[in-house]
Amino acid sequence: MANLQFPQPKLVEKSGGGVWRLTGRVVLPECQCLDRAVELLGEDYPALAAAEKVHGGEARDGDLVVCVGRAETLEGKNTFGEGFVVEAGPAAVLTAQSERAAVYGLRTVFESGELAYGVTADWPSTNERGLHLDAGRKYYTKQWIMEQVKDLSRNRMNVLWLHFSENEGFRIDSERHPEVPSRFFLTKDEVREIIALCNSLFVDINPALDCPGHLGTALLEHPRWRLNREMAEPLYSALDITNPDARAFLLELVDEYAELFAGSKVFHIGGDEFIDFNHFERFPEMEAYAKEHLGPDCGGVDLYVEFLNQVIAHVRAKGFQVRVWNDGLFRPDQAEHVKLDKDVQIAFWSNWDKNMAPLQAFLDRGYQVVNYHADYLYYILLVRKNYADPDPDKLLNEWHPGMFPTHPTCGEQVLDTGSEHMLGCCYSIWSDWPDEQSEEEVHQRSVDSIRAFGIRCWQ
Repeated sequence: MANLQFPQPKLVEKSGGGVWRLTGRVVLPECQCLDRAVELLGEDYPALAAAEKVHGGEARDGDLVVCVGRAETLEGKNTFGEGFVVEAGPAAVLTAQSERAAVYGLRTVFESGELAYGVTADWPSTNERGLHLDAGRKYYTKQWIMEQVKDLSRNRMNVLWLHFSENEGFRIDSERHPEVPSRFFLTKDEVREIIALCNSLFVDINPALDCPGHLGTALLEHPRWRLNREMAEPLYSALDITNPDARAFLLELVDEYAELFAGSKVFHIGGDEFIDFNHFERFPEMEAYAKEHLGPDCGGVDLYVEFLNQVIAHVRAKGFQVRVWNDGLFRPDQAEHVKLDKDVQIAFWSNWDKNMAPLQAFLDRGYQVVNYHADYLYYILLVRKNYADPDPDKLLNEWHPGMFPTHPTCGEQVLDTGSEHMLGCCYSIWSDWPDEQSEEEVHQRSVDSIRAFGIRCWQ
C-alpha cells in the first residue's frame, strides 16, 4: 500500500535539544488575511481550533507566530512563491512566502504536533498542482465540490478547474441562454460560494468551457448551429465555425461565465476532439469557407486554428490567460497556414494517435505546457476492458511530474520540471458515464490517487 503521508520537509536543521509545542497563542498578521483560512484549518486540527488567536504583538513562550513575507532561508530556491520556514525555539515563527504558503506551513506544523528546536523549511517541486473536474457530464452538488476544495488544500494542491460544459450536460445556470443548462445545475450563487471557499483556502479556481467541440448539450436547442458533414447528419457535438451566428452564440456564453469567474486567472477553452482530426475532408464546408475567407491555400485545419485564435483573443481581452488541449494542434499530417496564438497554455493530455504532434513540437514553438498525462492522471467514470483507476503506488513510484504521454513514434517524452516551458501538472476526473458512480463513490475511489498525485508534485 502507498504511503500517503506527506514526506519529511526538504530542509530540517536541529539546534539544541528542545522541543516546541503549541501551549500559547497563534499570532496572526495584522491584515487578517489568514483569519478565514485558520478558521477552516481548525476543522482538521483541534489544537489550532482551540488556541487563542491574536493579531500582532510580541511572541511569548509556546506561541506560534505567523508572518507573510521574505523567508531568507529560501533565497535562491525555486519555490514558486509557496515555500515556508519555521524557526522553532521557546516560540515558533512561521515565515511564509505567501498566504497560500502560510496555509501549507500551518498544515505541516499541526500535522507534526511538535517541532525540534531549529529550522524547518519546505516548498513544492511543481508549480501548478491542479484538479480538473468534469462537472459537465455529471451533476456534482455544491457541497461535494466544496469538500473536494478542502481536500485540495490538504493535498497541497493549488488549482480547481471547473469544467461545466460537455456533450452530456451543461451545469451552471445561464441568464443569457436559459435554454442551455441541463435539468440539474449549479446556480450562480452556488458557484460564488465555491469560489469564496477557494479564495479562503488560497486555491485558484478556473473555468473550463470546451469549444468548438464537446458542445452537445449547449446545441440541443440550436441544431442549426451544428457543424455539417459530408454524407451524414450534422455533428451534434461540434459548433459550425463557418457560421458567424454560431460563433456569436459561443462568445455570449464565454462572456457570461467570464463575468462569473472574473477573479480567476486562466480560462480553459478546450479545442480537443472537435472532429476526427484525421479526416478534415469530411467537412467540405470548412475547407470552402477557409479558402474564401483565409486564403486560397488554407483548409479546414486553418479555420479551426483561426476560430481558436478568435476565442483566445476574446477571452484574453477580459483579463484571463487561456489554455487549450494539445490533440488538434501542429499535427504532422496537416499543413497549417494560420498560426496558433503564441501566448496560450497547452494542456497536454495524450499522444495516442501518431498524427498528434509530439511534446517537442510545442516546446520548439515556445509554448508552455501542463502535464495532464491520461495514462496516469485520468480518473474516469467508465466500465471498459483494460481501464483501471489511477493507482496511488504507480503515481508515487512510476510517474513523475516531468513524464508526459509516450508518443507512438517518438517514444518517451520527458521534460525537466525546472524548464521555463513547464507550468505544472493536473489530475482529472472525467464523468464519461455519469450515472455509473455516485458522488460518494467518485470520492472514495479517487481520494487516494489524488492524494498521491499531490504528494508526488510536492516531494
